[in-house]
Amino acid sequence: MSTHSVIVLGGGLGGVTTAIRLRRLLPAEQRVVVVEQRPTFALPMANLWLMTGERGDRSEGERPLSGLAKHGIEVVQAQVQSIDPATKRVNTSSGTLDGDYLVVALGAAKAPQALPGFVESALNFYEMDGAMRVRAALDEFSGGRIVVLVSRTPFSCPSAPYEAALLVDATLRERGVRERSEVAVYTPEDVPMLAAGEHVGQALVDMLKERGIEFHREQIAMKIDAGRRRILFEVEDASFDLLIGVPPHVAPAVVRESGLTDASGWIPVDPTTLRTRYEGVYAIGDVTAVRLANGMFLPKAGVFADGEASVVAADIAAEIGVGEPPLQYDGRGFCFIEVGDGKAAYGAGNFYGIPGPRVTLEPPSEAYRREKLDTERTTLALWD
Repeated sequence: MSTHSVIVLGGGLGGVTTAIRLRRLLPAEQRVVVVEQRPTFALPMANLWLMTGERGDRSEGERPLSGLAKHGIEVVQAQVQSIDPATKRVNTSSGTLDGDYLVVALGAAKAPQALPGFVESALNFYEMDGAMRVRAALDEFSGGRIVVLVSRTPFSCPSAPYEAALLVDATLRERGVRERSEVAVYTPEDVPMLAAGEHVGQALVDMLKERGIEFHREQIAMKIDAGRRRILFEVEDASFDLLIGVPPHVAPAVVRESGLTDASGWIPVDPTTLRTRYEGVYAIGDVTAVRLANGMFLPKAGVFADGEASVVAADIAAEIGVGEPPLQYDGRGFCFIEVGDGKAAYGAGNFYGIPGPRVTLEPPSEAYRREKLDTERTTLALWD
């Protein structure tokens, strides 16, 4: 068997899962390389716990990517500067890599500067530092109007802004300042998590209303006036005392410049194999555009990146000559939606359903919250 090199771009959940599963499938002489600029791995779900203060130390949910070396995975800590999908050549800040197979798992880049005033006005809980700043602001908050703003669609983890609003509500109640506060969500969406079905979105809206959280649909922010603390939408505006924001998401510049993307701005892939139009080049996770039967796109969420990683790893191994061709990716996913008070709802189903996704949402319980915690523990156990 000849030696091959598989280059995985991105050290998030999709990239790490792909690399570990490849390493388990392939003989030691087959090379598996992960390229990631950051030195550590963490699951974004932990940002919510940093935001509420439930988790005080950000390092609790972090693991060094260098720890993958014990699995026989090479880790290159560097910035990806260019990608040539035709030759599978990647230029990085530490040198050039040539691969036989390429897996693009670079996720969605956050572009707060794309919405004027966002950087100056909003606390971005999609970043760990931003989540910590939300926590500090909530600790000092004595009353007023808190707005959770979704800047643009699509965005990673479609439930996250609604979890943030629900957890803010619970935090304010715990501190005894909820009666002096307003909590509101503004979003371009018609209903939350629309790809999961209107019934799921409406159930989430009902959860917000039960807690006195305002839901403002179809609101596209054009500008944020930091001095006046006002968000200017297309036809109206809204005030805030504390603004918690989801920044615009885009494919990383290096991906857009590679020729891999289409008119959607993301990488189109075969929904069942995650292959791109370039031979030997795959893409998984938030950087992709997977169109569903109902014309919508597969949500950008870690659960899908994880499932896609298994299919891609098995497909590459079979191409190299190890194992059998894998089953096709089936579009199944799940999501835990935290609501506060130690509870979480649970949504799950088949997003590849015909004529559209078939998803159910179970009511909040302490058991589902424990399962969410277990999900992080199971992932971090890869470093044990």
